[in-house]
Amino acid sequence: MQQPHPTIEATVVAELPQQLFRLESEDGPIIAGRSEEATRQGMLIRTGQRVRVQRARLDPGRGVIISVAEPG
Repeated sequence: MQQPHPTIEATVVAELPQQLFRLESEDGPIIAGRSEEATRQGMLIRTGQRVRVQRARLDPGRGVIISVAEPG
């Protein structure tokens, strides 16, 4: 049985080419792109924002941005 992908919060540090973003989390740096749903909804991601990221199962340094984190 597959385990669910871990979801964490991270801060956007830089925008990279090919719609990728460099993020910084408590666990270290992550390179992530927007999920298909986020792209379809037209979610804007800017440097300094807090986002929720689903880490890749096989490569913990990669992930997918699934939403903007709620402030608080």
